[in-house]
Amino acid sequence: MSSRQNHSQLTQAIHPVKAAVHERNGAIMSVSPKDHTPPDAAKGQSQTRPSRVSLYNPESVLTDLSMDSTGARLADKAGTCQVHSRRKEKDLNTSEEGISLEERSLRQRNWYDRHRLNSRRPEISDNQRRYLEEEGAYLELPKSTTDILLPIYNMLLDDLIPVLDGAAIFRDYSNGQASIFLLRAVSLIACKFRQAAPFLRICEDGAILDQRHFASILLKSLDVSIKADLEPDRITKVQILALMHLHNDGLSGLDRSSGYLSQAISEAWAISLHVKVPVNSGQERCDFLWWTLRNFDRLNKPVMGAAPFMIDDTDIGVERIAPRKDHYRSQLMAISLSLGDLMKTATRIYKASSTATDDDFDAFPTFSELTTNVCMDGFQRSHRLYLQIWYHVAAMLSCRYSGPESVQYQRRLSSADSVLRIVCLEEPANLPPLPLVPYAMSMSTTVVYRALRDGERAPEEAYKDLGACYDNLVILSRLWTSAKGVARLVRRLQQFTRPSAPPIRTTEGAPCTCDDTHQHANVTRNPISNLNNLQRHGPTQDVTGSSVLPVSSLVQPSEAFLPPDESTDDDGQSGHRAATWFVDGLSYSHFDRAFYDFFDYGMPSLFRDLATWDFLQSDANDDLEVSSLNH
Repeated sequence: MSSRQNHSQLTQAIHPVKAAVHERNGAIMSVSPKDHTPPDAAKGQSQTRPSRVSLYNPESVLTDLSMDSTGARLADKAGTCQVHSRRKEKDLNTSEEGISLEERSLRQRNWYDRHRLNSRRPEISDNQRRYLEEEGAYLELPKSTTDILLPIYNMLLDDLIPVLDGAAIFRDYSNGQASIFLLRAVSLIACKFRQAAPFLRICEDGAILDQRHFASILLKSLDVSIKADLEPDRITKVQILALMHLHNDGLSGLDRSSGYLSQAISEAWAISLHVKVPVNSGQERCDFLWWTLRNFDRLNKPVMGAAPFMIDDTDIGVERIAPRKDHYRSQLMAISLSLGDLMKTATRIYKASSTATDDDFDAFPTFSELTTNVCMDGFQRSHRLYLQIWYHVAAMLSCRYSGPESVQYQRRLSSADSVLRIVCLEEPANLPPLPLVPYAMSMSTTVVYRALRDGERAPEEAYKDLGACYDNLVILSRLWTSAKGVARLVRRLQQFTRPSAPPIRTTEGAPCTCDDTHQHANVTRNPISNLNNLQRHGPTQDVTGSSVLPVSSLVQPSEAFLPPDESTDDDGQSGHRAATWFVDGLSYSHFDRAFYDFFDYGMPSLFRDLATWDFLQSDANDDLEVSSLNH
């Protein structure tokens, strides 16, 4: 080795701060800028990039052995008098730490700029390209369609779910620079608005499609595009996946929707969307996108039937978005974040590891308490109603074990009434076409049915409410097949309680079908005379002439529920009879199980769907029509 090489190595060891830091295949190397030219420099690429996993790298354990806070190697200081060097270290602290922070910020920014775009374009063969074209991966919607759907999205949804900057996308679209995949994803959501129905064409001269058919074509084409990794911008890819998550139509729609959200969150983690990147002109847009993903995650657990939350707030490095005066989007986001917190608290009792047998007795906040820092008078009406529905869903989920006399039970019933009232007064078509709305309507239907079975609601009133639930579910089922299942369930319930239905009788030995028996411990307080009258005379009729479902306790039979002349069995021996009703061999316990299966979070959604649909498909008439019960 020559003396010049020895001198160069010695200089590099003595002056490590002057060396440029590079990362190669996960290893940190210190190289003199005079003696080394990076191979990527000629291509104009960044010469510095930080490790994406940083402190999780095994090498991070050795960091303190290589550098101290001043940037000097500890090995070089071995044998140095610590007393005399202390003043020098103090003088260097300020300047060297400043350089270190500046360098770190530069590395983060360079890494972000480089990794936001895919470094390699996918290599596609001719056969693969033909397949992608046949599947619609490169589909561009006609201008007449996009010109309508994009403004609809911007006006009605952009602020409520700030996945993207609608104004920026519209500018890019007007200049021909917008991603065709992102435009398709926006159209996938916007097509569900009734204002979009007359403009849903796949090609310029094509026929106008119905909303569900149009959406299914877009979803299929987007799925192929994402799997082929055709979108080069990774932030845009996150936005596309987040919008695809909002379409959960079909029997497998719930599982597919959760998969899209999981992929979107994974992509967001990969590009460090959850941390603040220095000198990032799009930081606010990225922050809104990240917190929107977090809100989707909070709703994904109940609405999509997904068991875990995928995002832990303690892992987030960007500040929560606070409401700002005259900034509508931040005010909406602040309330949404609070509702996400409430949803996490409300669903705690559904965790697989939970051993609780009682609901949380902590004070449940009111909606006005959650919105004290924001004046909602200037909110768009559909946005305000959507937030209220979100709150009522959390309130309904907060009651799992409590009986009819409890505060939690009454809160659940009150929230179900509130959701029904909102949907009836506003009509489903005027609410945001997001998965929370059909879920809330379905949940309200089951709560009303439960109140009927618990004797907490008069049969005439409950039957009228179920009729209103059915009408709304039928309208929602035109866009959401998830609502069709509960609508069929209510229709079958009405068929078994029609005036011409055969007399209803009880059967022995039917097991309890509720989730937890002790939640009905106080059900014996229900008016016995009313139940006895129903048992003696069968279905009653309300003022409309419609037959009303008799009430059942849904618990182990009790003598208190049976008339005196029915307290013994046919053999003259004392016995108990389960208050379970059936007509033509089909027991009302089937309805109990079917309603329960729709919202059993202990079962995967796939099995919930199949078990319930097996029961529903026995009805030959699949066409749903709005009933005339309330008209």
